[in-house]
Amino acid sequence: MRILLLIGAIVGVFMIVRTLLRSQGHKSTEEPERIKEQGSVVRCAHCGVHVPQFEAYRSGKRMYCSRDHALADNASSNDD
Repeated sequence: MRILLLIGAIVGVFMIVRTLLRSQGHKSTEEPERIKEQGSVVRCAHCGVHVPQFEAYRSGKRMYCSRDHALADNASSNDD
């Protein structure tokens, strides 16, 4: 009977210590960092994907998600 009581006490102490260590590790005084604004988002004139304006490619007044789409759209408009 004493052995069961001893094992229970050891398990209980282990659980309390583990809980205390976990709670100290998760306490943070810093607030989560917000995502920074990167500017406006534009739509690709070729495929319709939205990309940040600073990453977009411009051809005339039209905006594209990649150089390939700008070239492909210009090539298709020249074929017409």
